[in-house]
Amino acid sequence: MNVTPRELSITVLGTDSCTPAKGANTASFVVDRRVAVDTGWYFTDRLLACGINPLDIEAVVFTHCHHDHIMGLPQLIFYYGITGAKRPQRPLRIYGPAGEIARVVGDAQRFLQFDRYPELRFAIEVTDLRGGAELAICGLRVRTCSARHSVPGLCYRFENAAGASVVFSGDTAFNPDLIELARGAGLLVHEASYGAQSVRHDERWGHCGAPDAAEVARLAAVARLAIVHCADERREEALATAKATFAASFAPGQLEWIKVPCND
Repeated sequence: MNVTPRELSITVLGTDSCTPAKGANTASFVVDRRVAVDTGWYFTDRLLACGINPLDIEAVVFTHCHHDHIMGLPQLIFYYGITGAKRPQRPLRIYGPAGEIARVVGDAQRFLQFDRYPELRFAIEVTDLRGGAELAICGLRVRTCSARHSVPGLCYRFENAAGASVVFSGDTAFNPDLIELARGAGLLVHEASYGAQSVRHDERWGHCGAPDAAEVARLAAVARLAIVHCADERREEALATAKATFAASFAPGQLEWIKVPCND
């Protein structure tokens, strides 16, 4: 896919729910072929299927550390480790919720038995993030807000120098802070775990339905809304309810590429 400097590219590695299904990957994405957002259970396989060399992933940002969002991390770390001299002479940079992400990375290294197989070791830099963070990742401006979820989580906004922007909700209940973070974005990628059902105040589990995602998109005045993290059998009805509130809604397919232009 040809992308100009005035655009962002989003590679959709998965859109499904938290329960593994045949041929389906949970919600995970790549921005500009370099920055991964969450790592579903088929993460490395789906990178290769999309023609992305896993070694080209320079950074991974995690919205939160529930299993379905981190399962692919050991795969990526192993791929880096097993390639030896072929791997880049730079660290793999990993970002995620403060107090959570360092433990997850350490657990992945222990799972891969780095102490027993030192040849797999390479440099990994882990950065704790909180809501309200502003930083640069791979030349992109990144901002965060806190998610409303059952564990610490973050929503992310990525913006390039031309102003093209994409926002990822991660897992969250209806979130006024996300509305502000997403204000005027070219694309909002929002979870719809409850399908067509509206669950405006899910304080126990911290999830949304498609109508809630559409309301966030409408209030934030984004250009487009991508409905994700929804079981395949519920997706058609969920999309219909989203479109009733926000017409520029769509449900991306797995292994799909999305161009996000700047808002002139």
